[in-house]
Amino acid sequence: MPPLAETETEKEKEEECGKCECGELPITVTGLRIINGEDASPGEFPFHVRVLTMIGNLMNTCGGSIIKKQWVLTAAHCFIGKGKTRASSVVVMGGSVFSNRTYELHSDRVFYHEKFKTPTQGDDIALIRLSEEIDPKLKPICLGRGRDIPYGGLAVATGWGKVTEEETMTNTLQEVALDVISTKKCTSLMEQLPSDTSKIICALTPKKDTCQGDSGGPLLVQRSDGRWAQIGITSYGVGCGLPNKPGAYVNVAHYLPWIKKKIGACTC
Repeated sequence: MPPLAETETEKEKEEECGKCECGELPITVTGLRIINGEDASPGEFPFHVRVLTMIGNLMNTCGGSIIKKQWVLTAAHCFIGKGKTRASSVVVMGGSVFSNRTYELHSDRVFYHEKFKTPTQGDDIALIRLSEEIDPKLKPICLGRGRDIPYGGLAVATGWGKVTEEETMTNTLQEVALDVISTKKCTSLMEQLPSDTSKIICALTPKKDTCQGDSGGPLLVQRSDGRWAQIGITSYGVGCGLPNKPGAYVNVAHYLPWIKKKIGACTC
């Protein structure tokens, strides 16, 4: 299925939202841990947050992105466990690339996609509404359109997840450059994909990947106007950095109508 078509009204809204201060970031990624990534620099990803949820007796760590002054974009599976057990508590932390220096951004409600069942079926997307506006230093990230997805090119993933499958979570936010592959290639390599493949984006790079704890975090690209935009949400994969095992990311462009419905027309 081709990317969602944009109406003139949507283009006008994008131009209006372009006045928002989003995506103007000093990101420099050479791509040379996430898995074989590198440490992020202070101030490089001021929109990236940690999302801590308690599901049953387990504390889960995910990532998320500030996309508007009081809204965080993340993955639905961060809030729903086996047997549809829902998170009993949600804590959002931001303000630093060092996890032990982040501070709480108070939240008051979570909205996850109504059709979500499992990540492999798609719709693995959620929004957290903050109870107060963010500190001006925490700049929102722009949201990407279908035309921003660089099939055959590079995108950047960030997260505080494991740097290998065996190790524990990292304290310093990691960044890594990944190759975005075509949906056709992804379909030939992955058995579990949503029936509607326009819901996902796949990335595959030898010995580079996102891993446990990175879920909900962003997949980013730099647009032609120089701004950075989020095109994906880390969702699922098979292992971490295994040969010919792509990572699957929620296609943000596919869900722009859903996001706008929840938070308003201007999404920055």
